Amino acid sequence: MRIAIGGISHETNTFAQGLTSLEDFKRQGGFPGLLVGDEIIEHLRGKNIDTGGFIDAAEAIGFELVPLIWTFAQPSGIVQQEAYEELINLLTQRLEQAKPVDGVLLDLHGAMVTEELEDAEENILDRVRAVVGPDIPIVATLDLHANITPAMAAVADTLVGYDTYPHVDCAERGEEAARLIADTVEGRVHPTTGYRQIDMLLGPPKQCTLISPMRDAFDFVRELEQRPGILDITLSGGFPFADIRHAGASVVVNADDAPALAQKTADEVADYMWQHREEFRLELTPVRQAIDDAIAAERGPVVLADGSDNPGGGAPCDGTVMLRELIDANASRAVVAHICDPGAVAEAVAAGVGSDITLTIGGKTDSLHGDPLTVSGHVRLISDGIYHNQGPMMTNMPVHLGRTVVFVIGGVEVLLTERRAQPFDRQCLYSVAIDPSERLIIGLKSAVHFRADYAHVARKIVDLDTPGIHNPDVTRYEYKRLRRPIWPLDE
Repeated sequence: MRIAIGGISHETNTFAQGLTSLEDFKRQGGFPGLLVGDEIIEHLRGKNIDTGGFIDAAEAIGFELVPLIWTFAQPSGIVQQEAYEELINLLTQRLEQAKPVDGVLLDLHGAMVTEELEDAEENILDRVRAVVGPDIPIVATLDLHANITPAMAAVADTLVGYDTYPHVDCAERGEEAARLIADTVEGRVHPTTGYRQIDMLLGPPKQCTLISPMRDAFDFVRELEQRPGILDITLSGGFPFADIRHAGASVVVNADDAPALAQKTADEVADYMWQHREEFRLELTPVRQAIDDAIAAERGPVVLADGSDNPGGGAPCDGTVMLRELIDANASRAVVAHICDPGAVAEAVAAGVGSDITLTIGGKTDSLHGDPLTVSGHVRLISDGIYHNQGPMMTNMPVHLGRTVVFVIGGVEVLLTERRAQPFDRQCLYSVAIDPSERLIIGLKSAVHFRADYAHVARKIVDLDTPGIHNPDVTRYEYKRLRRPIWPLDE
């Protein structure tokens, strides 16, 4: 049995400035950028990502993998059409050369938007289908924030989405998808699909599966997965920072040769979500209030989640609002991870460790995340910005922030970096000699993923109300293409 594997992955924030280029897919620092052929197996074996699960399952079951291409770009603005065309052409050309294959496994995201395509994943599936024909099974894995469209559900034989946010089950879902395609090829199962779009737009904190209400929703999903004939249920919270028609929550059910059962079960999950919609209303805390509460408590660590400037959702990661408030509050034992500002890093590196200098930090990408902040401080440390995730999410994957400076402003340490990356793993701090357990306040440019590695050490976690293109309150955005009505924009 020969199974082709590949992937083109991007989470597109259509409110972000600028376009995502081919270089953004290729240039990922420590993260693999564009991998071709056997490079995929070499770099992704043993990693807690979807394709790592494909590889593990193939080796356990004993089928042959035919690696095509795999590429990933940090979440950002709309993808250049030219860049997308080059990547999809490379994928399909290698697939054509690899034929005959018995199936295709795709590692996708589900929320990629290009200059010409609102639903890039459906286009990927269509073009792969055009190469292999109608009878070869195509199975794709998807992020929990996928905006799953009716067309995606129709063209793929099976869609398998994450069950967790933070995404700690990537390899597990990849392995599940690989086992499903093997069972399909060998005739042990005959997947049929039920699909339902849910007219709900959910902010990221309420999609977190570690806490209610999303945890309860997935408990319900797991109950339904025990039904005879049900192969898999994907409940997607959707990516609300994409102004496209089909943004939002959805459910896909795969059943064994039972389309009516699949659709009935999809309807039940969708109805459950709608009946519990009021539980998904969002509450955010003003920044100064969160800081003052943490200082008054005198016991930490208190994690402040600046989700609005989350690079993991396309934000620039150079917002200054949280840092400014920490400085104004005379906070001590506080750290901010991180502010991406290559210019400030260059100045600090030129000054050298031990220097007292004045820098203008952040606020240089746009005017939406706070103004540039001119501050005097001390250069405590300069590092290469390289570490490996050791927590439960994307375990063993390398991260390269570029040159990284620990700049101390009074009682606040801020990490200045050359590259954007979501600081969801504590190694981001340990790698620059900061022990998070010894800090009172930890400000993170992250919405939810940090909970995987911080939840058990944090005394308290607070979702901040800061400005930016990833603010969790979806009612603050001006949508022009989104279908209406949709909750909570329309009651």
